[in-house]
Amino acid sequence: MLTRANASVQQQNLSHIISENLGQILDRGRVMAIAAEGWFNGNPAETLGHLSSMAAADRIFLRIALYDQTSRRVYTSSPAQDSPEFTTAVWALLSTSAQEGTNHLRLAPLSPSSEHAWQIPLLIPVNGNHNTPRGVLLVVLDLGYFLQLYRHIDMGRSGVIQVLTADAMVVAEARPEGLVLQNGARRAGVSLQPGVHAGALQGDLFQDGRTYLSSFRQPESRPFTVVVSRDMQEILTAHSAIRSRLFAGLAVLTAFFAAVTFWVARGIQRQGGLVEALARSNEKIQLLIDQLEEEKRRAVMLAAHDHLTGLPNRRMFNELLASHLLQAKRNRRHYALMYLDLDRFKSVNDTLGHHVGDLLLQAVSARLRAGLRESDIVARLGGDEFAVLVTGLERMDDIAAVAGKLVEQLSLPYEGLDGHAIQTSPSIGVAVFPRDGQDIGALSRHADAAMYQSKRSGRGRYTFYDAVRKPADARFLEQRLPKAIAEHELVLHFQPKVRLCDYQLVGFEALVRWQHPEFGLIYPNDFIPLAESTGAIVELGNWVAQACCQQLASWQAEGLKVVPIAFNVSAMQLLDEELPLRVAGMLATHGVAAGSLEVEITETCLVESMDVAVKVLDALEKLGVYIALDDFGSGFSSLGYVRTLPIHCIKIDRSFINDIRNSPDDAVIVTSIITLAHNLKMRVVAEGVERLDQLIHLKTAGCDEVQGYFFSRPVPADAAREFLLQPAMSPA
Repeated sequence: MLTRANASVQQQNLSHIISENLGQILDRGRVMAIAAEGWFNGNPAETLGHLSSMAAADRIFLRIALYDQTSRRVYTSSPAQDSPEFTTAVWALLSTSAQEGTNHLRLAPLSPSSEHAWQIPLLIPVNGNHNTPRGVLLVVLDLGYFLQLYRHIDMGRSGVIQVLTADAMVVAEARPEGLVLQNGARRAGVSLQPGVHAGALQGDLFQDGRTYLSSFRQPESRPFTVVVSRDMQEILTAHSAIRSRLFAGLAVLTAFFAAVTFWVARGIQRQGGLVEALARSNEKIQLLIDQLEEEKRRAVMLAAHDHLTGLPNRRMFNELLASHLLQAKRNRRHYALMYLDLDRFKSVNDTLGHHVGDLLLQAVSARLRAGLRESDIVARLGGDEFAVLVTGLERMDDIAAVAGKLVEQLSLPYEGLDGHAIQTSPSIGVAVFPRDGQDIGALSRHADAAMYQSKRSGRGRYTFYDAVRKPADARFLEQRLPKAIAEHELVLHFQPKVRLCDYQLVGFEALVRWQHPEFGLIYPNDFIPLAESTGAIVELGNWVAQACCQQLASWQAEGLKVVPIAFNVSAMQLLDEELPLRVAGMLATHGVAAGSLEVEITETCLVESMDVAVKVLDALEKLGVYIALDDFGSGFSSLGYVRTLPIHCIKIDRSFINDIRNSPDDAVIVTSIITLAHNLKMRVVAEGVERLDQLIHLKTAGCDEVQGYFFSRPVPADAAREFLLQPAMSPA
């Protein structure tokens, strides 16, 4: 059935192609009829030329002739005698076209002469204006030439191509042995139903005792039907041959697979014992692998952990510390590194023996693990020295609470150490990230320095690095500071100011840092008082102003939209009447607008000479520089300053912000300051915002801007540049 279906499709395609090609030829005849209209429109010579050239260009056309309305022949491409039947057909076509208004072509009576057997005469109406018949064009087709075009198609030994008239009379027939003359004298065996223009039939079409499969197609408005037929026996013969070959191939494959199956079964039987032996061998190998993995795990454990306490050793702790510092840079929580050692541990070893000292170290490590969270890291660095990394705390105060808790727990007596009760205490040094360092080296040095300060201060306590570094380093830093300014060891960090109405970045506060080559990053609380006491504060302040202008110019050169940068001015600078001129020169040198700078002053700056300070600030305001009063509310005469000085902005001191939610007094003071500033047409900035509840309270109270760790710590210039690229800073 598959071969029969394929043959039917092939025959349908062939009949479609032949009918379409024949239809195209008839369409060219209609084109000739359109060209012939010129004969009746007064252009006989031009029409004759068109018809002659069109007939000569197409070999399928043997002859053309033109008849007028009286069926008189007015032009012919070759002389020939018209039969009476032909004249009658011409007259009938003219009459029908005039009555019905149709222009369908018709088949003229076929010539009985064998000489004209393959000549198919077609009559095509020639219309004039308003589709009225003016004449008839005769087109004689060489149907034999047309069918010869398909002689290369392989239709087998029984293939037949027939061209039929509308009443199923055979006009021409092509077989493998050649063309068969018909002259329309025989009716085809195909029975065509009216209105059916394509399809397939099966039957004894040629009355020769054989069954044929036929496909036919009759295009609409055309007087021919193309039929393609083939003997069913021949079609099925090809299918039978293919089926025989398939059966033979399947038989061979079946025998082959049977043989293979037999030998595989024999092989499996022989290999059964080998598989069992291999399984036993694999079990032994897997056991060895498991043993090696366990040894490897133990080796890694020993390499990364202290053998006595089981805590991470120094190398492992540094790896964990580096990983947590990377995480700390991406969030706003607090991290602290604590170094601690046991007071008078050496005397325990010397008097009670090392085995008691080992028991004490194990007891200390157990208390450390019990007193900290699972997220915190405890390590033994060597001897009686331990390290603790406290991670992800909400508040700075929590660090002190953890350190105090460790001092308290580790100071309790240790009972049952080989029959001994030992009393000892820890000395703890605390370095806070990122305040006391942003890398492992700086944090470790500072925590270690703080730990030794705890020992010098009486032991059994904890000390923050910021509280102990100044006495130890003050004299050295005082001598080194002028050289640090000259050799550009100072850097600026920038803390963003955020507008509360839309959380847009509206400014930075520039905070100076000392990038010491030995001690790392030193914060201003450690060297600003030294600069004020030695007089270097003026030179330092000039460097800060110059650095702010330079940074603004750099961002402008990159095409960034800059925001104002605020910097602090000391009391000694406000006594310098040349300060406005220097600032103006810096702005001109770097091409920076004065409105891009904001000067922050504190009440303590105005104590020595109020008159000079007012004069300097007035000059700065005339330049276009904004003035802000910092730490508002922490002094004794703030309202007087607000009334007399050219102040554009008030910054609320962080001491009022810390507990604004729980302290009604602080909340009232903050609200009053905001109301006062707004009535005086001043902006209000709240400092030290670290929590969401503080932010919500300030926004409800009408505060204009905030700055603090909640949005960002002070960051280097490259990180501040990223804020300029994405100025929106939505709260977490």
